[in-house]
Amino acid sequence: MDVEVKVEGQLGAITLSALQDVLSNLNRLLKGMGGGEEWSLSGLDEGSALVAVRALDRRDADVGQRLLSVVRELEARPEIPSLEDEQTIRRVAELTGLVGKRGVAGLRVRADRVSPWSQAASLTPAVRVHALQALHVKVRARSSFRGRLDKLNLRSKTPQFSLFNEARGLALRCNTTDEEVIEQVKRHVGEVVTARGDLSRNARNQPVHLRVDQIKLVESPRRPVSVEDWAGSFQDWTGGLSSVDFVRRQRRSGTDEGNE
Repeated sequence: MDVEVKVEGQLGAITLSALQDVLSNLNRLLKGMGGGEEWSLSGLDEGSALVAVRALDRRDADVGQRLLSVVRELEARPEIPSLEDEQTIRRVAELTGLVGKRGVAGLRVRADRVSPWSQAASLTPAVRVHALQALHVKVRARSSFRGRLDKLNLRSKTPQFSLFNEARGLALRCNTTDEEVIEQVKRHVGEVVTARGDLSRNARNQPVHLRVDQIKLVESPRRPVSVEDWAGSFQDWTGGLSSVDFVRRQRRSGTDEGNE
């Protein structure tokens, strides 16, 4: 699905550096919300600053709709939307911060070319204000957070990763400088862990960021043992057959004897 961005303003007033910054910030935002894969230019409308981009990885096809939801929720309230993390909100604020500079009068985003631009999500000043308020740390204390480990970035100056707790609808951006923790993070990408450290919260008591110094893998609960799990456990008694096949043979044998 394409994501279209309309850079509003008078043609001739919008500078090339402004358009470049819009695309650069949009690219970082979309890649961060998705799996980190590239986005390609899929449309460029002559006569206006209207740009369409498309994810090269099909698994990122829902990112456009997510972005619209994030923008609309931030316009309504200073809260981090469900399952979005600090990085996404910060990049939305950075993109919105380009409005009003170097000829850019406004920015609108839509993920459906059929929908009119009047129904697109607008990156208004309220979006930026609420995004910054949602990121503002109100309290910091020792705490822990459980979630699925994902979005590992070891190229950052301080290694970063995200934890996703689907049950609570929370996503948390984490960083660490502890070498032992970094090695554990590498081993457990995609698994559920409990991380402990200095947790920052905003005014709505939402977790914003966790500086991790301890991490522990959460063991998955074992499922009940089924008959199939025990199949063939007593092969000396069953003649090498699985338990299920052995019982079936005994039943057939009994039926045949009864018919004689």
